[in-house]
Amino acid sequence: MRALEPGDPARVGDYRLLARIGAGGMGTVYLGRSRGGRPVAVKLIDREYVGERGYRDRFRREVAAARRVGGAYSAALLDADPDAEMPWLVSEFLPAVSLREAVRDFGPLPAAAVWMLAAGVAEALAAIHAAGIAHLDLKPANVLLTLDGPRVIDFGIARAADAGAGTVTNAMPIAGSAGYMSPEQAAGAEAGPASDVFSLGTTLAYASTGVEPYGDGVDYVKRYRIQHGAPELDGVADLPLRVLIANLMARDPAARPTATQLRGYLATVLPTEHRSWLPEPIVTEVQRRALEAENPPVAGVVASSPKLSRRALLFGGGGGVVVGVGALAAWFGLRGANPPPSPSLSPSLSPSSSPSSSPSPSAAPTVTLQFYLTGNTTVTSLTYVVNGQPTTLKNLRLPWRKAITVPKRGVSGTWRLRYSHSGGDVQYHVLLNGFELWLGSTGSITGRYSEDRSEKFDA
Repeated sequence: MRALEPGDPARVGDYRLLARIGAGGMGTVYLGRSRGGRPVAVKLIDREYVGERGYRDRFRREVAAARRVGGAYSAALLDADPDAEMPWLVSEFLPAVSLREAVRDFGPLPAAAVWMLAAGVAEALAAIHAAGIAHLDLKPANVLLTLDGPRVIDFGIARAADAGAGTVTNAMPIAGSAGYMSPEQAAGAEAGPASDVFSLGTTLAYASTGVEPYGDGVDYVKRYRIQHGAPELDGVADLPLRVLIANLMARDPAARPTATQLRGYLATVLPTEHRSWLPEPIVTEVQRRALEAENPPVAGVVASSPKLSRRALLFGGGGGVVVGVGALAAWFGLRGANPPPSPSLSPSLSPSSSPSSSPSPSAAPTVTLQFYLTGNTTVTSLTYVVNGQPTTLKNLRLPWRKAITVPKRGVSGTWRLRYSHSGGDVQYHVLLNGFELWLGSTGSITGRYSEDRSEKFDA
């Protein structure tokens, strides 16, 4: 998330804009607030695309598709104006990391997480297809990893699917993302729900290996028009997962399972007990983004974030998922397809400001120290101490937050946070003037703070 830039609007419709979430494709996505204070994501189309022939019709289709799908497996659409001078839509803000970002920043997902990803996206696609829609642009950038499961976003090229044939002809010669679209879509032929299943296969391959299954997409469409070679799946170490992906990527659309069939199958082989489905470093990043939405960046103020260990991703969190190759072979045999042969956390630096006229933490008349706990359990006992003054609380439901404000003049002191819980996962965050400085999962942490920084000296 970045601060607003000079050319950014202050408001879109009834929504106040606070920061930039990202830019790409044909627009910019902002963090905004509704009149009632609700955090929202505001997508504003770039001016250069507004005059393109057929663009507003495409945007109207995106809005209509998002409304039909709803928010259970996507980001719920809250408001939109396709006819505005600069078309826009507003959806719920989801603290999340895209699959593209997760693999880029932390490396491939462990097999257990990929199995859960497959089940979550299959469930989303089943709901999308039941609404009579083919997404047609499923790829890592359009899959958001949230703490309660993946969400599929961006219905920019979605089409209504024919309920009888289950296919839809693209209005554009080639629409989709090279390297992830199905053979029929790349060839400009009819593409529908079965194309989404193929794209799920390529997306899972990327999640497992960090490598594009068909290279970098160069000449991808040309090669598909001529012949379709076998995908590069040698990097998928989990053999049952490799079998699953290969069958999702069958060249013949009729040989692929439907999203509903895939959802049903995965429900029979995945664990039923509740567990955190994402590796710990990604959970930490999602939680950091949730906090950042509460304290969005301001122009001229830069705060660095904790760096997360890639080793923690590879070896931390999540139970194993064991699926037999024989069971996969039997299931795919029914489909007529042949299976193929065989955290460490480091502290951030203190925030600094650039132009002297910009607001900064040290310019405030007070300094605010915050403790914030997140997790999936109840904290049975918690004690926080600021400058020798202890406070003890019992049976706290998470998330829990406490802000302690002290006068700026001569400010320096110590703090301590101790807590215990009966089970589950708990993570603490320590913030100074809205900037996150420390986070971790130990039950006790002690530090000292001054006007513009905090340091931990005992954990």
